Amino acid sequence: MKKERKKEYDVIVVGSGAAGCTVAREMTKKGKKVLLLEKGGRMEWLGTTATVASMIDIPTLLRNYKDIVIFVNNYGGASNIAAGCALPPPKKVFAPLGIDLTGEAEEAKKELWIQPMPDELVGENNMRLLEAANSLGYHWQKVEKFINADKCTGSGNCMLGCKTGAKWTGRVFGDEAVAGGADLKLHASVKDVIVENGKAAGVALKNGERYYGKAVVLSSGGLNNVHMLRRAGIDEAGKGLCCDWLSFVQGIIPGTNSLGATPMSVGTTEHYDEDGICILPVAPNWALFLGIVALSGPKHLLKLANFMRYTSIMVKVQDDIVGEIKKGRAFSKPLTANDRKKIDKGVQIITKIFKKAGAKESSIYPMKAAGAHPSATCRIGHVLDANLETQIRDLYCCDASVFPSSLGAPVVWTVVSLGKRLSKHLEARLK
Repeated sequence: MKKERKKEYDVIVVGSGAAGCTVAREMTKKGKKVLLLEKGGRMEWLGTTATVASMIDIPTLLRNYKDIVIFVNNYGGASNIAAGCALPPPKKVFAPLGIDLTGEAEEAKKELWIQPMPDELVGENNMRLLEAANSLGYHWQKVEKFINADKCTGSGNCMLGCKTGAKWTGRVFGDEAVAGGADLKLHASVKDVIVENGKAAGVALKNGERYYGKAVVLSSGGLNNVHMLRRAGIDEAGKGLCCDWLSFVQGIIPGTNSLGATPMSVGTTEHYDEDGICILPVAPNWALFLGIVALSGPKHLLKLANFMRYTSIMVKVQDDIVGEIKKGRAFSKPLTANDRKKIDKGVQIITKIFKKAGAKESSIYPMKAAGAHPSATCRIGHVLDANLETQIRDLYCCDASVFPSSLGAPVVWTVVSLGKRLSKHLEARLK
C-alpha cells in the first residue's frame, strides 16, 4: 500500500476532452499536481475519414445502430471532430439553477481563438445562403469560430480533424497542462473510483494500477461517467439522456454545393430561445452520409447519386430528457413527438431558404435524425450539485454529461467555461 500511495495527486481527471483538459490545465496553472487519464490514444493522422473512424466508439455505435449517437475516445475528445463553431453558454439552460458562466465564458473567449471568419474562408456557398435567408426576413449572420484564420486553409474538413492546427481542440489545453507539469497517461481505462470513508480517494484502472488524489473529476462522457458513478453507488446516473437531435437537410442549388465550405460559419440562433432550434449550414462527409441513408432504408440509398451536388443546412434542437444508459454499451434514446415537431419546424424554415436560393422543392432531402452530443446523463440538480460534485465528497463530473438539459447548440465553449468554473471551486477546496 505504501508503494501505491506514492502515486498521489491533488486532482485526477478522467477523460481528456475539452472540459477535462481545461480542468487539468487550470489546476496545473494553480500549482496543483494533476493526473490526466485518457482511455484512447492520440491520433495524429488528421483530416481523413479514417481519422474519425479511429476516434469514434464504433462498438457503441453498432450496438445502438438504430439511434445514431456518436461517442468519442481519443486525446482531445469530440473537440477533434467538432466544426469549430463557437456559441457561448446559453443562459436559459443554466440560469434557472443559479449558475452564471458569463465570467468564465469571457475568459475562454480570449483563449480559444474565437472570432468570425473572413469572407474568403466563410465561402461563396455560405454567403449565398446567408443572403437568401435574410432576404426572407430571417436574421442570419456570421458565426464566431474557435479557428485561427491565419492558419486555416479553407478546406472545410473541420470535422475530420484539423491538419494545420488552425482549429482549437482540447489538446491545446491538455498540452499546456503537460508542459506545466501534469502527468498524461493514454490508453488508461479507468474501471472504478476508489471511495474511502465516503470520499473519493482515487481511481483504479482495468489493468490493476491505482492512483490516489484529493479530488477526482470524471470527464469521460455521458456513457463512461455513468458506469463509474453507478459502480460507486450513485444509481441516479444515466436515468435520462439528451443528444441534441439534428437533421442534415440537403438541397440542390444550381451553381453551388457544400464541398469545401467552412461548416457553421454562418447561420442563426434566432429561433433558439423560444423554440430550442439552431440552424447552421454544415454537410456530413461521404461516410456519415452513407451511414445515415443506409439506416434510413434501401430507397434512401438513391440519394447518394446527388451527394456531390448537395448544399447542406443543419437543424439542431434541444431534445427532451428521455431514455437511459443501460449496461455495457447499450442505451435507449427515443425521438419524442416534441423533438420531431422542432426538427420539422427547422426543416420547413430551411426549405424556404433553399427555394429562395434557387433549389427545386423536389431536390430537398431532410435526412434521418442523428444525435450530436450525448449529454445530461449526470445532470446538475439530479446527480450533481451546483458545484458539479456528486453525493460522494470530492467526486465531480465535468463535461456535457452535467448539462441540466439539452443544449441544442455547439458545446465546446460551454464545457470549457464549466471546466474553468469547477477549477475555481477546486482551488478553494484544496487550499
